[in-house]
Amino acid sequence: METNLCRKGVWATTAAVQLDLPLDGEDLLGRLRASGRLRITPDVDVLAWLIESWRRTREAEGWVRFTLHELGTDLYGFDPGGKQNRSMRASLRRLKGLTVDLMGYDARRDEYRATVATADNLIDRIVSELDDVGPDAAKIGALRGYTFEVQLPLWLRRQVEAGNVTYLHLPTLRALDALAKRVWLYLEAERMKPAGHGTQGCWVKLGDRAYTALGMGYKHERQARAALRRAGERIVEVDERYAEVTTRCVPGGWALSARKVVDRERWVAHQAIRASLDT
Repeated sequence: METNLCRKGVWATTAAVQLDLPLDGEDLLGRLRASGRLRITPDVDVLAWLIESWRRTREAEGWVRFTLHELGTDLYGFDPGGKQNRSMRASLRRLKGLTVDLMGYDARRDEYRATVATADNLIDRIVSELDDVGPDAAKIGALRGYTFEVQLPLWLRRQVEAGNVTYLHLPTLRALDALAKRVWLYLEAERMKPAGHGTQGCWVKLGDRAYTALGMGYKHERQARAALRRAGERIVEVDERYAEVTTRCVPGGWALSARKVVDRERWVAHQAIRASLDT
């Protein structure tokens, strides 16, 4: 995945969010303006798959050709059926329809300047073979077919070519959902620092900008922190590299805190020592 997209607040973590409501606010990267939001599942998975597919081929004009069977087998881990095919088609349509403001990027000149912004998309064009006649065919704007060609925009390809990517473990991506998936996606893009005992760690100050980045809309911060703790527990359960993901009190407020195991042997030894002292 393109690293900035891992951090931007365009991902909805609950089904209750109205995806077509425009965004105009601040997240942890700065100004956030977009025509709406995307679903954390399966839109993250689909976009990451498309980016990785293009990264491998580097087709000059940014095209990726695939079938729903290829995409669905990777995303779901089994041969996709009608429900999965409809979900993937809807995801492609959402990715095509979302407009985001790329703050500081001049698309015409392909250069970065603080005084400009470019309104652009995550997918430029979609071409599909119309070989599917079913109930979706009656829906205006619905995608049909099983074979697709998708063109990624120039700005996104430039980011990938420059190495601004975050590698995501597909089985973990598949196993997580909702807020746990959103937090994991954000943490995977973070640069962690040595935290001792074979771990690296980071923390993110909680507040309006962090909640926007994580797609959260709780009325009370206590509820938000509780939801983050539950999401952290799920991450630790699914991804054994994480020793801890929780919230903690820090000077000036609260933070989302994470530790990732980078030296399993040292971490296991440390845990054994702690267990012996506790007894």
